[in-house]
Amino acid sequence: MAEKGRRSPLDQEVVAAINAGNAQFVLSGDGLSGSPRSVSLEFDVSVNFPQVTLVTMVAPSPDWFVGVAGLPLLVDNKWVDERVAVLYPYDAGTDSGVTYAAENWASVPAQPIHRLLGFPVAVGGMVAPFGTMTFKRLK
Repeated sequence: MAEKGRRSPLDQEVVAAINAGNAQFVLSGDGLSGSPRSVSLEFDVSVNFPQVTLVTMVAPSPDWFVGVAGLPLLVDNKWVDERVAVLYPYDAGTDSGVTYAAENWASVPAQPIHRLLGFPVAVGGMVAPFGTMTFKRLK
């Protein structure tokens, strides 16, 4: 997902979680070409699975991605009307390239996933968000 934007094998991991009773759906949306852009995805959420996890690659990049993990949409037994997640870049640890358009240099062994904090995403020591994910309750 982080290197090529491919859905598999990540989607198969989610299917395995569904089969084990630990997830409800595989969510998949369209890609974005250019910036700024947006994409919409409508999905159901249940009290049994009130959290959402979504990721997307950052292109072009060696193996960077943004996303949310276990974001609760049910808070204090009430569905949130809107939740905005600010997205900062992460490195998947599978490619050793250090710039957006670096050659494919596999990391052997793969490194732990970590948030990108330095070159080339930091400007003046600060990393700006790469975007947002906005979750709105439809009635």
